Amino acid sequence: MQQQKTKELKTFSTQVVTLDTIKNDKRKMTLLHIIKVLNAVSEKGLSYLVTVLHDEKKVDLGYTIVRLGNRVIVKDLLEDIKALLYVGLIESDPKTKKLQLTSRGKEFLESLQIADTKLSEVLSSVEELKSRVIAVDEEVAAATQLAKQSRK
Repeated sequence: MQQQKTKELKTFSTQVVTLDTIKNDKRKMTLLHIIKVLNAVSEKGLSYLVTVLHDEKKVDLGYTIVRLGNRVIVKDLLEDIKALLYVGLIESDPKTKKLQLTSRGKEFLESLQIADTKLSEVLSSVEELKSRVIAVDEEVAAATQLAKQSRK
C-alpha cells in the first residue's frame, strides 16, 4: 500500500502598494520629504531622526517608538521604507546602503506641491537636526568599514 503525498498551498495577503496609496499616506509622504531634505540617509539615521523629532521636538510622525535597553525600534518605519523602495521612489545606494530619492521620487514630489504648514515645521526641524543625523550615519559607515576590514 503506497502512501499518497500531498502538497499544501499556503496563501497570505499583503497590501498592494501603488503611487496612489503612497500619495494618500501622510506618513510615507512625510518620509519622502525627509529623505529629500537629508539627500541620503541610513535606516539607522532615519530611525534616530524619528526618535529625536518625537522626544525633543514633540513632532509625532505616526510611528510607535519602542525602547529595549539601549536599542530603539521605530515600528513600521521599515515597512514604509520597503513600500517606497518597492514603488521606486527611493533607492538604497549599493556602496553606502543609504536611502535616497530616485529621479522618479523627485518628479513625484515636484508634481505634488503641497502647502502644508505642519510638513514645513517638520522639515525645518529635520534641517536643524541634519548634522546630528549625519554624525549617526558616519558612525554607521565607520562600523561597516571596520566590519569589512576585520573579515579580510
